[in-house]
Amino acid sequence: MPETLLKKPVESQAMPTITQGLFHAFFIYDVADTIDLAELSRIDGQRFQKAQLDLRPLDPPHNHFKFVTPPLAARLDPIELSGLQAEVLIKIFDYGTMSIRATFPMTGSFEQVQSATANLRQSSELAERAETILTAALKQFSGALNQPHKPLLEEYFVIEINAFEQPITAATLTEKHSRELAGLLLAESRSLSALEQEDALRARFSYFENDLVLINWDCSLVIESRESAEAVESILEFANTQLVELRTYDDRLDNELDEIYKWDVARLQQHWLFGRRRAAERTARIRKLLVDIRELSDRSSNSLKIIGDAYYARVYRSMSSRLGLSDWQKQLESKLVSVNEMYHFATDQAQHARSDFLELVIIVLIVIEIILGLIGTGH
Repeated sequence: MPETLLKKPVESQAMPTITQGLFHAFFIYDVADTIDLAELSRIDGQRFQKAQLDLRPLDPPHNHFKFVTPPLAARLDPIELSGLQAEVLIKIFDYGTMSIRATFPMTGSFEQVQSATANLRQSSELAERAETILTAALKQFSGALNQPHKPLLEEYFVIEINAFEQPITAATLTEKHSRELAGLLLAESRSLSALEQEDALRARFSYFENDLVLINWDCSLVIESRESAEAVESILEFANTQLVELRTYDDRLDNELDEIYKWDVARLQQHWLFGRRRAAERTARIRKLLVDIRELSDRSSNSLKIIGDAYYARVYRSMSSRLGLSDWQKQLESKLVSVNEMYHFATDQAQHARSDFLELVIIVLIVIEIILGLIGTGH
């Protein structure tokens, strides 16, 4: 084989020890149509603070992401799991979602961190602890919930590394340690194929040479300073709140479509008066659903404004793509069109039922008038 076709193997180097790191488990619930943050502050205003995004300073200095209505956040009592103590933060968004984050310290060799994070990601006890916290929060803040419903859960994990024992650049990490990074992201101890490694590391970003953000659909790796990592994690969290919102709307539309398919219009038409009333009730319900979903969808979509920060905008767009938010949005729009068509159909049926009833009334009145006329003529 010609020498030019031979590739020099990449020298294998051990991953440096992680001297400062964290593991974040996000449990994001959609619990209500909206949450009144002003009422929430009145219920427990001492603990909750506005959680506006605090991003790294860039030029120009005013470029940043901004919440239109900043969520409220509060620190809760720590929890202990598998000998590790975790700090707990609850963040509440006005469009009906609650995010519970458990943060564990994570240091040691790369193998130790990989094993510990994989165990936490698979822990059913951690999810149960989050559900217990949610139940208590729903009870305490019930007065701030508008149209509460059964919670819908979305889980997400972030592995954060703030410092290695020996400094290492993002380029060196991705070039020489792609196998280890992919295994950490996917919680796999066995060696992954080259294609899986490439896909796991496909969505990656670096601002400085020692920064690295790797985004996957259920877990991300953030190698940043603590302050910068917090900003990235807030963006990842926000994208997941959008996902759980879209899933909630999708479930509501599925339930409504199921009800519509069960609706026997022919049977309703057999009873002009009651059929008309039921059809009117159905159309009013569908109309309200369409308005509610449009309004809530716009609120969650417009809750975060991007003001010119290209780096963080790329991170957000990549996360949106990994979660398939645009696909969910298209699916939702398709179902909205279907429900809207059903609404118009139900409206037409209600009008037909009303017309039939009025025609019957007119015929009855004409018959009565004829009968009375004949009786009058006979006398």
